[in-house]
Amino acid sequence: MPAEPNLSHSEPMSTWSALYVATTGLSHLEGIPPLPCQDAAGAASSPRPMLAVADGAGSSPASDLGARTLVAAMLRLADTLEVQLAWLLDADAEPDPEAVRQLAALLVRHAQGTLEDLAAELRRPVRDLRCTLLLVVAGHSRLIWLKVGDGEIVLERATPVTEREGEEPGLAPHLSILGGRGKGEFANQTVFVDERLTFEQTQHGCESAAALTGIALLSDGAAEKLVSLDGKQVSGQLSHWLDALRQGRLRQRDLVRRFYSEEFCRGTSGDDRSIALLARNMKAP
Repeated sequence: MPAEPNLSHSEPMSTWSALYVATTGLSHLEGIPPLPCQDAAGAASSPRPMLAVADGAGSSPASDLGARTLVAAMLRLADTLEVQLAWLLDADAEPDPEAVRQLAALLVRHAQGTLEDLAAELRRPVRDLRCTLLLVVAGHSRLIWLKVGDGEIVLERATPVTEREGEEPGLAPHLSILGGRGKGEFANQTVFVDERLTFEQTQHGCESAAALTGIALLSDGAAEKLVSLDGKQVSGQLSHWLDALRQGRLRQRDLVRRFYSEEFCRGTSGDDRSIALLARNMKAP
């Protein structure tokens, strides 16, 4: 029987705060007929930090239902796999890359199976339910991520900075993205979870949790104003939101108001906007 994961208890204990929201885009609200929000988002801080976002395909008539069902199913699966995830995400030793790949493949198969089962229940093709998927599950030592299609996975880490020579370095947030663009050859073309999806079309990885202070998942509608097209620049607004969340000052209505603000809507496609946030609050043991 394998030994228990070796955790370093000398490090500070941490707690996480979670928040998520999905809003209907102006192009959907103003359509004839109006369309429902085809985005879905979810997040949880226990038993371990996890978050998911799905963006329904605009050409799929029931993709709003597919997105909501898929987000709930993936978070439930992560909760169910808690024991297996502990070995992968909490142990000091680096995991076997093949073990990471096998877990990612399991997640993809579960996502496909979820939509196939829902399609059978509703007596309609899986194509009617297809959507993209972003998923992150974090542990003491590392996190695992999965990306199917577009949208953005953003990590915030605390990095040392020195303002003046001779001073002790302080810490400042640094934002970076995981994965590629997730777009196809043509505009608005991407990959979706459906019965034709292959594992080779997905992206996944395992990242260190060292200095990790926040995680954000963004549908492509939310990313329009928060991440540059080439993915090299991420808006500092995300760090402001994460800081407000860890201080208990951020609410869903704050995100909704910002998403519908004139500044945020100007020059955008009017697509649905969804975001899931996890902010880490370090505390002394």
